[in-house]
Amino acid sequence: MRAFNFCITLYFVCVICIKAHAQKSNDAGMWMTFTIQHAISKKLNLVIDQEFRLRENYQRVNLFYTNLGLDYKFNKAIKISPTYRTIQKKRLDGSFSFRHRLMLDVNFRKKIKKITVTERIRYQIEVQDFNTSRKGKLAEQFLRFKTDFKYALNMRFEPFYSCELRYQIRSPRGDGPLYDNGFHRIRNVLGVEYQLNKKNSVNLYYLVQSEFNISTPESIYILGIGYALTL
Repeated sequence: MRAFNFCITLYFVCVICIKAHAQKSNDAGMWMTFTIQHAISKKLNLVIDQEFRLRENYQRVNLFYTNLGLDYKFNKAIKISPTYRTIQKKRLDGSFSFRHRLMLDVNFRKKIKKITVTERIRYQIEVQDFNTSRKGKLAEQFLRFKTDFKYALNMRFEPFYSCELRYQIRSPRGDGPLYDNGFHRIRNVLGVEYQLNKKNSVNLYYLVQSEFNISTPESIYILGIGYALTL
């Protein structure tokens, strides 16, 4: 619990202290996600996600990705989730950049009456254009810290708010190395999850992503919709 409380405190301190020193560009987009979950055992779940993203004011395809992962529950409070993601990101010339990402999530969950607080720590490593780019075998590495608050309004509705900070460990491409070992991005999300029945749920959310402490920061405003099916 000390580690859990420390992570939450770190979030609020970082959010308060963040200051951007460069003029930002703005964009808007949409994320649409389809999730399938299947219980392999009482503690182990198979999770598959398919997501499609638009950007440039909803006018241009940004990327597609597919997740294949496992959720392992040690107990009611701790869950570990290794995941592989394959990404197809569209370039401005219409071609696609193919990327591969490995993620390891550790989740700490605490329920306080109707409020559920979850702290997620993610380590991710990613390569892009592995066989077609000179730097394709150089891996980006990040840590991502996310705090999520859910309120059980009733049996079906759960409003939620989350805040995520991304810490850049190493980014060897472009000007990435200039910003290694630092925080450069924050996401704030406000939404609601609706349980249709025991096997089906949908969620709607609004996400604001802001970059800071880099030369060309960008803010993105995202409308998101997700549908989850439990088999």
